[in-house]
Amino acid sequence: MRSLTYHARFFLIAGCLLWMYGLSTAYGDPASAIRLGRLAMAQNHPFAALSCFRAANAEIDANPSAYPADRLSALSGLGYSSLWVGKAHEAERAYRQGLLLAHSAADRKTMRIGLARALIDLGRPREARRLLQPVHKVSHEAALQSAIAANLLDWNTLASASLQEAAPIGHYAGPLWLQRLYGETKDYVDFTLKSQVNIGYHYSSDSDHNINQIYDAGVTIPGRGLGDNALNPTMWHVGYRQIQINDSDGQVGISALSGGWGASLDRNWQYMVRGGVGTARNWTFGQGEGQITYQPDDTWGLAVSVDRAPIRTFEAVQNHILANTISAGGFGRLRNVGTLAASYFHQAFSDGNQRNGVVARVTPEFYSFDSIPVSLGVQGYFRDYSSGYVPFDGYFNPRHYSEALGYVIYVQKFSPFWIMRLYAGFGSQTVDMTTTPVKDIFGTITGLVSPYMQVSLTGGYTQVASAYGGGAGYHRSYVQANISIPF
Repeated sequence: MRSLTYHARFFLIAGCLLWMYGLSTAYGDPASAIRLGRLAMAQNHPFAALSCFRAANAEIDANPSAYPADRLSALSGLGYSSLWVGKAHEAERAYRQGLLLAHSAADRKTMRIGLARALIDLGRPREARRLLQPVHKVSHEAALQSAIAANLLDWNTLASASLQEAAPIGHYAGPLWLQRLYGETKDYVDFTLKSQVNIGYHYSSDSDHNINQIYDAGVTIPGRGLGDNALNPTMWHVGYRQIQINDSDGQVGISALSGGWGASLDRNWQYMVRGGVGTARNWTFGQGEGQITYQPDDTWGLAVSVDRAPIRTFEAVQNHILANTISAGGFGRLRNVGTLAASYFHQAFSDGNQRNGVVARVTPEFYSFDSIPVSLGVQGYFRDYSSGYVPFDGYFNPRHYSEALGYVIYVQKFSPFWIMRLYAGFGSQTVDMTTTPVKDIFGTITGLVSPYMQVSLTGGYTQVASAYGGGAGYHRSYVQANISIPF
């Protein structure tokens, strides 16, 4: 009986909505369409609401002088319903137009908050946070959206302060969906600001019978250091890694201790440094990594990174071979079109080999579905390098190598902090004038088991060459798991 009542209510509401929509469009009355759209939103029918607000705006566009009082309401409803069904680009256009027309402080606040939500959905948190600055201290919802933008920028000290402004008494006073969003955001920000134990495991096996097992254990502690700690704490890290290598030439283990930190120098500059010492039988070596990034805007950024690590094959470890890598590059985003990222890298191997190469990625804007939190995208990937000649086969070292792949990417958000990404890439690689088809398939899922644990799982299968093997018929499978637990 309860099910029948529910379905009867649903069809009654849907029928009323369709009747009212037909009546309003027949008379060309945007005010009626706006009222209908608001009713549809109140009854949780976002697609019906979106149709109504689109109809209202279309009628106003056709007769702008006849309905000046309805324009702002129609744009506000269009932006809100567009965000509800995942059409962030349409919402951005509506709220930008509304912000230009708004005269009262209340209307400007509404348009700023809506536009900021659209910008966050479109991956532009810096622009969103700047937009919210005039209102985030006088609006709980603006403060909440400002906290989300700060978290996406890894400015969690600021995010925590904004959450305090959003809920001064510790409880968000607003609609249920905003209460849930506040709780999820607070869990994530609080998690990132706590000390954590990090545990990881990696397993890979390839057609050259090279098996790598990597065990990681470490601690990350937020504190003060060389950076702007008003944006985010300096994150101090110490860790231990055990690597077990098995291949057709033999078996060897590597043990390593490392430590370092990462911080934001200011709102544009971030850096990370980490170094340590490793041992393998009678070999002791230094290793490390570092990165510095400059990103003043959502639309472009630059990065330089360095890395020093052993090659993980039995013969390379026996011959004490390290790879020293420096990479420099950046990215640029053309709004509503896509992103281009490119970098140059140089590798100096401890056996005297030198390698120079480039990597490029082209990623058009993703397509988001209306009814489900799913996005589909494509990406073009290209890598090319040339190596010096070294008569040693402890690692994969062609004179010239290039690869070009096209990826199909599937992204699903189970919640704001549980995300799955699946990649399927197909293309070709050329090894010293010999071209073969290759495929690269992998996936990741990351999430926060609120507020007690963060989990990341990765797995894949690839035919693309790496330092450990390559060429026609080469393939490698791998899985990886990482867990972070606060204390």
